[in-house]
This record gives sequence, structure tokens and C-alpha cells, in this order.
Amino acid sequence: MVALNPNTHVLLDGEVKVYKRGNSKRWQATFKIDQHWVRISTGKTDLEEAKTVARDHYLNYKFRAKHDLPVVTKRFEDVAKLAIADMQRQLDAGAGRKVFKDYIKALNKYFIPFFGKTFITNIDHDKILAFNAWRVEQIGREPKASTLNTHNSAMNKVYAEAVARGFITQGKVPILANKGEGAKRRPAFSLEDYRTMVRKLPHWIEQGKGGKSRDMRRLLRDYVLIVANTGMRPGTEAENLKWKHVTVFKEKGLEYVEFYLHGKTSPREAIGRDGTIKYLKRIHSRTDAIKNIPFYDVLKRKLDLPVFCLPDGTTTNNLRQTFKAFLKDSNLLVCPKTGDNRVLYSLRHTYATFALTNDGMDAHSLAKQMGTSVPMIERFYSHLTPRMKKVYRAVAN
Repeated sequence: MVALNPNTHVLLDGEVKVYKRGNSKRWQATFKIDQHWVRISTGKTDLEEAKTVARDHYLNYKFRAKHDLPVVTKRFEDVAKLAIADMQRQLDAGAGRKVFKDYIKALNKYFIPFFGKTFITNIDHDKILAFNAWRVEQIGREPKASTLNTHNSAMNKVYAEAVARGFITQGKVPILANKGEGAKRRPAFSLEDYRTMVRKLPHWIEQGKGGKSRDMRRLLRDYVLIVANTGMRPGTEAENLKWKHVTVFKEKGLEYVEFYLHGKTSPREAIGRDGTIKYLKRIHSRTDAIKNIPFYDVLKRKLDLPVFCLPDGTTTNNLRQTFKAFLKDSNLLVCPKTGDNRVLYSLRHTYATFALTNDGMDAHSLAKQMGTSVPMIERFYSHLTPRMKKVYRAVAN
């Protein structure tokens, strides 16, 4: 039989050990419950008092195990960091979903600051209601349904981690409701405003300062025209677009561009309207790494280089601000119908509007082109009546 340290005492037929660490004055206790080692501080310096605390904790944990309650519990922050680490590992390996970035951001910005030190088993309905009110204060408005979906999914990642590690049982996971405002169609550009925008962009570029400022404006012009003529999603899909994802083909004597897009949804192919190729050629001619390689050779080589980049090959996250500055300077920022500010995403909705009203594209084809569902197309664009279609003519490029 192994001899015990003089500072170690056993209780309940050896099930519980009470001991001291190094120079600590307080007694610790350890015991095993359902293959989980539990270590606690009794908080007591008196041995008999420590034994009483240790015995009570052991019996409490035995009760929890018998009634299917978590044997070990953790603070929310600890479990959230485990979930974040797992999602980041998947992203780094190229196997994680793109939306994991949004989950990680939501956890770090909202959930950890609020729930941080709270034990995950103590988060109840009232605590979640308090969080919802606090989140509204932080955002400055009621979050939209899409935001709540992202936040709820992020929270569920944490609970899935907690369940997998035995910190909480599935039956104790709260149901997260989504009562946010439904998705709202961003304002599009009318045909007249779109033509004005296209006409003013070249002059606006020349008005800019030299160097990077002018490079940003040149990139913005082609970015705007490509998004408006493909319906790709600004941000996710545009950021992921590489030259290897671009293919040119001919049909009836005309050249068309096919883009392989991936981002928010499953990968898909999207066709650019006639003329889109010239915007790509302009970007190619400005990109130092490839401008001396014939354009079609660049496409054949399937280079793993970003399409939307500055001359030195670097990408930028400032196109939204640049676009807003242009719209302000051109008196196009505010949509006269809705009173809302237009954003880069308005170009995607402009594409959908023109596709339905000018191109005669049906909802099924448009849904496939834009990577969304037919019900979503019908929901957002049912206002485009046959009478309205007559108003639109060819889209200026």
C-alpha cells in the first residue's frame, strides 16, 4: 500500500483526499466522479472544518452525477475560448466555414464581455434577457434578424463545446429566440442614378490626390462596375475572388466572363454582363505582378492572386469608405425613395433589379446567379411589376 504524505488525509473509505499544497495554509480536496477528477479548495485552515467541506462537496457532486447534472462546471469565458480556438483551427486549416469569423467576432465583442465570469450552468432565461437589453445599448438599436441568427449560432457553438466536455447537459441548454427585425432590402440605384454614377467616376478619380488615394479610386471604379454587372456579394465573395477563379468564353461572337464565387453560401458560377471583361483588363493593366503577362495568359495560368487589389498586389478593407466618399461628393448617397444611405451592397440589389426589369431574367435563373433562393428573390423583388419594367432601358456601362 502506498504511504500517504503526512499532510494528506482520507475520508469516506478513501474516496476523498484532503491535503495541503506547499506553503498554503488552506486545505485542498480531490475526488473522482464518473471518471472526472475534481479538485477544490475548501477555503479552511482548520482540518476538521476542511474535512466537513470536502465531504459536502463530494456528496453534492455524487448527487449531480446521479441526476444527470454536469460533474464539472466552467465559466462562460473559459468555454467560449475553447470554442473559439476550435473554430480558428478549422479556419487555419482551410476547413472551417467562413461564418466562423463572424461567430468569433460576436463572442469576443458581446458574449464574453457580458457573460465572462458567469458559470455556464448559471445562464438562465433572466440572464439572457439582461444580455439582450445590454446588447441593444451596445449596438445602439435593435439588432436585425440576420445579426441575431449569427449571434445565436455563435452561442450555440459554446454550448456544443460545453456539452461535449461534460460541463453541461444538453437538456440544460437554453433555447435562444430570434425576434429581430426581418432582413430589409438595401436601397438600389435607379437607372438614372446608376448612369450618373458611372459617368462621374472617371472625373472623381482625376480629382483625387496622387499615389495610393488615386489607386484606391481607380480600383473602386472597376469594383463597382464588376459587382453591378455580376451581382456578386461585396465583401465575402469579392474578397475571395482570385484570378484562378476567372474564365473567359465566347458566345455568338461576344466574350463573356464566368466567375467562380465562394463566400457566404456554397460555391457557384456567375456570369458577368457583356463588357465586364474590360473592367478586369483595367485591373490587370495596373497590377505590377501580372501587368507584363498577357491578360489571357494570366487566366490560363490560374494564378492564386487576388483580383481586387492595388498596384502593389495588396488588398484593402477601405473600399466601403471610399465608395461612401464618392457618393457624398456626387450627391448619390441617400436614396430618394427610402431615405436610407446607399452602400456597396446596393450594387448587388441594383444588379437584381436590372436583371429582372431589363434583362428579362426569371427568378430561378437570378437566384442561381446570385447564390440565393427563389423565395428570397420573390420576397425582395415582388414590387417590380410589369408596368415598372417598361420604364427601364439598357443599362449603361
